[in-house]
Amino acid sequence: MRIRKDRIQKDLEAINAFNGTPGKGVTRFTFSGEYQGALSYVVEELHRIGVECTFVLGGNLRGRLTGLDPSGPGVMMGSHLDTVAHGGRFDGTAGVVAALEAARAIREGALPHRLPIDLVVFAEEEGGRFGWGLLGSSAWSGRITAGQLAHIKDREGVSYLEAMEGAEIKVLDSSTLNSDSLKAMLELHIEQGTILESRNVRIGVVEAIVGIKQVLVTIEGAANHAGTTPMNLRRDAMQGAARIIAAVETVAQQEGMAGMATVGQVICEPGQANVIPGLVRFSVDVRHSDEVRLEAMVAAIAHLAEGISKTRDLRCHIEVKAEAEPVEMSPGICDLIEKVARTEGVEPVRMASGAGHDTGIIAKIADAGMIFVPSKAGRSHCTEEFTKVEDIALGAEILLDTVLELAR
Repeated sequence: MRIRKDRIQKDLEAINAFNGTPGKGVTRFTFSGEYQGALSYVVEELHRIGVECTFVLGGNLRGRLTGLDPSGPGVMMGSHLDTVAHGGRFDGTAGVVAALEAARAIREGALPHRLPIDLVVFAEEEGGRFGWGLLGSSAWSGRITAGQLAHIKDREGVSYLEAMEGAEIKVLDSSTLNSDSLKAMLELHIEQGTILESRNVRIGVVEAIVGIKQVLVTIEGAANHAGTTPMNLRRDAMQGAARIIAAVETVAQQEGMAGMATVGQVICEPGQANVIPGLVRFSVDVRHSDEVRLEAMVAAIAHLAEGISKTRDLRCHIEVKAEAEPVEMSPGICDLIEKVARTEGVEPVRMASGAGHDTGIIAKIADAGMIFVPSKAGRSHCTEEFTKVEDIALGAEILLDTVLELAR
């Protein structure tokens, strides 16, 4: 194998040393000191093999391996380095180090390719800092404008563009990614589920990615004294929010196995034990493989939220924070990944991704494909997240040959 698992292991250890919560999972928010440290490591490793790096629209990093036809559309590979709070060591990072090792193999073996091959690190995939997932890829592909980025802020009120400036990221290429500049996108990622492990299969070929809609629900009532305000005169935002949150689960259950809805973040103000909550704000992450049903779920949640609020004399406001439509991967690339896997002696399984990925955004403008490697017990976004380095190395070998074939 041209891919070396010892270097992949070293990359994983080096990148995950940049961590805001040592011993309590990996926390590496976009444009933080930890994030910039991890990004600098990737840049330095690319510089070692003679690959120049550029920051592009949205603060994404691109390292380009120039081909025989430098003006041709690029073939892109990569993933993300940002994490959720107290997340795992492999989500996103595995895809970056696999692409990095593939780039090393291309350089060391002088493997020919006509089209440029780009290694990319997408910014703010998780939405951990700014509450908006797939943000870097959305900005690069023109789905989100610079004006919108200036108004997207973290919990401290720092805007996305201000955070970029604070991290000394200078965008040298402000062109929008489009079908003229990009031929294909490939991403290796951990599965974050149990299908591969349960079937004892080492490689998954992703055929589709579910649609996601993330909304922010704000319930406003009236803060008041917890001991002097009679129960029948209260406008308790938390009591209204609690009933809406319970209804969110009911909406998802009505969709069977295809629909999912999660309330993962709740903010209460003023947040005092002896004060009736005057405002509650919570996130709702809605997912479905069918776009019509996805929209219907969101509409049902909004209808219930407004109805419950009205009966309790509360004000309700719902804002869409992020969205990605269900998307199919390129059948041709799926076939190619499967063919390459078989040459490595592996029989892959076709599957869908229940998690969102930047590749789903890029798939709207170019052919795209994803390679999944197994996750132990399906655990992800937690300290228990684990994938064998041998499986990442195998996936990187398949990634390498697939990218080279597309770049010929």
